[in-house]
Amino acid sequence: MPYGERGRRTDTALELLPHLLVGEATRLRDEEGEPAVELAPAVAVPPVWVGNASGAAIRRAARLGDGWFPSLISPSEVAEGGKHLADLAAHHGRPAPVIAIGGAAALGNGHGVPSRAQIAEGISGSYGRPLEDVIEIPLTGQPKQVAERLAVYREAGAEHAIIGISGGDWRSQVDLLAEARSLLR
Repeated sequence: MPYGERGRRTDTALELLPHLLVGEATRLRDEEGEPAVELAPAVAVPPVWVGNASGAAIRRAARLGDGWFPSLISPSEVAEGGKHLADLAAHHGRPAPVIAIGGAAALGNGHGVPSRAQIAEGISGSYGRPLEDVIEIPLTGQPKQVAERLAVYREAGAEHAIIGISGGDWRSQVDLLAEARSLLR
C-alpha cells in the first residue's frame, strides 16, 4: 500500500471495525448500494490500542483508540505525548486512552546479554535516531534497576509495558523481568 494512503486507511478501518465486530453492516457499499461487508456472528469489541509515537498516532488514539502504544521512547516523550493525548481525547469528548509502552530489555549480566549501549546502537541504526536520544531507552541491569526505570515510565503515565528480550538466555531473562515486576508493586 502506498505510504501516503496508510493513515487514511487506518482511520477508516478503526472507524468501521467496532461496527463490523458487533454484526452491523458497514457503510461501505458495493455498486448496487448493498452492504459490501458484514460479519457474523457478532462478537464483543476488544480494546483497540493505536501504536506509534507520531503526532498522527496520538491524534488517532485520542479519537478512535482505547489505548496509545508507543515503542522505544523515553519517559519524557511518554509524559509529553500523554498530555497531548489527554487534551485531544477531552476535545473529542472521550476519556484519555490508556498508555502502554513497548521496550527492549536485557537483564542481568550472563553470557550473551547485550549492554545498554549495544541495544541502543541497534535502536539508533534501525530507526535512524541519534544515539544520544535512545541511549537511556533500553532496560538493562539487575531487576532492581529495571524496576526503578519502569517506575519512571509509570510516573510518566504508562500503565502497561510490553517488553522484548534483547539477548541472553530467554528463560533467565523472563525470570529476571518477573522479579523486576514484583519490585514495582
